Amino acid sequence: MSKRKIFLIVTAFILTSIITSLGTVAVLAAWPFDDVLPGDWFYNDVHWMDSTGITHGCDATHYCPNDYVTRAEMAAFLHRMAGVQVVAGVHVERTGADAPVVEDWFNNVNGVAPVVVLSASGWYDIDIGFDATDNFMVCSVDTSEPDTRDAFCTINAYNILMFSETVRVRIYDVSVGGFAPAEFWVLVYGH
Repeated sequence: MSKRKIFLIVTAFILTSIITSLGTVAVLAAWPFDDVLPGDWFYNDVHWMDSTGITHGCDATHYCPNDYVTRAEMAAFLHRMAGVQVVAGVHVERTGADAPVVEDWFNNVNGVAPVVVLSASGWYDIDIGFDATDNFMVCSVDTSEPDTRDAFCTINAYNILMFSETVRVRIYDVSVGGFAPAEFWVLVYGH
């Protein structure tokens, strides 16, 4: 190989390394919180709260994820969140065989009706018709159902075959010590 070719390859490698490093520095500089890292389970939630203006952390460089929230701070969070639009909602009921049925819904993003399936593993997969991976989502168990009064739910966007339209809801019932069928609501917040 000629010296010129080696020189060009080494130069290209060095320039690529510099550009990659500058891009990493730019990304790190854009994220203000030293105490919230991309690997943290709450990173996306903190990023959403910061980008929507609900909260910006306890100072310029710290979010303080382990600090207690006062009633005054919670009031401020809720007031700011009231300005964030609810873009979709689903209410899921059960039939006699515990099969889920969409009882009521709305979708202000594209009007697509949600489809819900109860998996064999005990969680619900809801195709909401749009990508919700960057949205804030909340689920709530319908406690008027006597079978799930001791239940709570978790929710996240789930990527199935490279599509992110599926929201996964898990209902955990403390009284039975595991996943349980339930009636519940899901709300998806966005801009």
